[in-house]
Amino acid sequence: MTALTLRRIKGDFVVTGPDISPGRFKSRREAKDWCLMHYPGSPIREVGADGSERESGSRPRKKV
Repeated sequence: MTALTLRRIKGDFVVTGPDISPGRFKSRREAKDWCLMHYPGSPIREVGADGSERESGSRPRKKV
């Protein structure tokens, strides 16, 4: 099973993976549909500000 990465670069959505060449798409839905058609069951990780899981690098504030 190949883990795919979906990110937005300069207005296009780019899908990459360890054994595939990068693919460019105009919409997120088009990119996800391609992933599901060519690699069914593979996890799709979204990276960037539009990603579904976003982690903050800052520490929580201390309560005074």
